[in-house]
Amino acid sequence: MGVDSLTDWGLGVLHHHIGRSLVSIIVLSIASAASYGLAAVLQHHATGQEPAELSVRVGLLVRLAHRPMWLVGNLLDGLGYLFQFLALRRGSLLLVEPLLVLSLVFALPVSAWLDHRRISVSDVGSAVIMMAGLAVFLGVAHPGLGDPHASGEAWIFLTVVIAAACGLMVVGSRGGSRRRAAVLLGAGSGTAFGYVAALTERTGHLLDGGVIHALASWEPYALVVGGVGALLLTQSAFHAGALRLSLPTLTVAQPLVAVVIGIVLFGESINSRGPAPGWESLGLAMVVFGVFTLTKSPVIGTDEPSPGPEGAS
Repeated sequence: MGVDSLTDWGLGVLHHHIGRSLVSIIVLSIASAASYGLAAVLQHHATGQEPAELSVRVGLLVRLAHRPMWLVGNLLDGLGYLFQFLALRRGSLLLVEPLLVLSLVFALPVSAWLDHRRISVSDVGSAVIMMAGLAVFLGVAHPGLGDPHASGEAWIFLTVVIAAACGLMVVGSRGGSRRRAAVLLGAGSGTAFGYVAALTERTGHLLDGGVIHALASWEPYALVVGGVGALLLTQSAFHAGALRLSLPTLTVAQPLVAVVIGIVLFGESINSRGPAPGWESLGLAMVVFGVFTLTKSPVIGTDEPSPGPEGAS
């Protein structure tokens, strides 16, 4: 046994082993990203037809429930969540959540098709940079498995922090431009979904003890409430402005929040030896650069106001 193995053994650090399990986690995560990306484009096209005053109101969801495109988007969202749930039952937040940024790559061709636009060379370049950065980060970081058990006090503190952060972003989105609202609500949505991802991992582990055991715990119910709140924030973000404003912000915020929770609350780990932190930082910088460079693409959406209800299908 080598020195590194002895160190890991002494610290109780467990890593994803290369094999079928790791491959299945990655495949499930990419399938989740694909579903989320397709769902985001369809939902944005549907929400853009609703009156501005419905933002962050339950009435928005009620009206959207009558739009077939939005319902299809929700089915894809549900499928994406199922893939994410299965991935988090086997893998860590630090492995699964960063892979979800690929949703933007899958959203690109669908948005181009719906808007009758062409994907440019720069769009492809931005997507390649983002994927390369993701490969560098995960390849160097070697995300470690933690233990999704935390004290009740820790969960209460986390819930209060997340709720306060989302609340501040909602308040900040009021009274300003639609552009500002889309960015802030997108960030709030990503924050909420990062929290939901943590609850998802915890609930998945509770199910190892059986359905009755899981239902006797508070986490599944908090997951439902958090999921509904995150859904409302997401649709409000899509409703507020162009997809180029909300989706990239959401895409970056969700894994960042989930990764912080994974490290602080669940004790998940990444490689911190030697030059590893530098390479990890470079990989993350490439991901963020690729994501926000794509926001300049007209394929992801323009800043033009959406047509009124008469333009709805």
